[in-house]
Amino acid sequence: MEEQLKDILLAFMLDTPQAKELATSGNAPLGTFSSRIAACYTLGLISEQEHHDMTLLRKIRNDFAHDMHTSFDTPSVVDRCKLLHHKAHDYTSEKMGEVVVNTKGQFITAATALILNLTNRPHYVAQKRCGYGEWKY
Repeated sequence: MEEQLKDILLAFMLDTPQAKELATSGNAPLGTFSSRIAACYTLGLISEQEHHDMTLLRKIRNDFAHDMHTSFDTPSVVDRCKLLHHKAHDYTSEKMGEVVVNTKGQFITAATALILNLTNRPHYVAQKRCGYGEWKY
């Protein structure tokens, strides 16, 4: 997702070395998952629900990265996964009866749905790429 957001931003910005530097250089202002989520959202390149879920997934990823004891049973992870819009929901099946999607399943299905949503987004965003404008004085 982080790379997809970079590709979306680059598809939207002017095709210049400076744009690439904003997203890819060593201390790039748009080099983090968080900043890419915020930039894409404020530019209207991702939806409010996509922004919401990516922010939750980023926080869950950080939970795992910063505490080796984090699991899908950790209360903060469970709570965040419950709030995901793009997750698979519990359902009832004639063959299998009641199917409960656990926390890991909620995380994986939400992440997969978002990745699929963003797959062709750079192509469509590029059609609305920024251009140089004439500004009135």
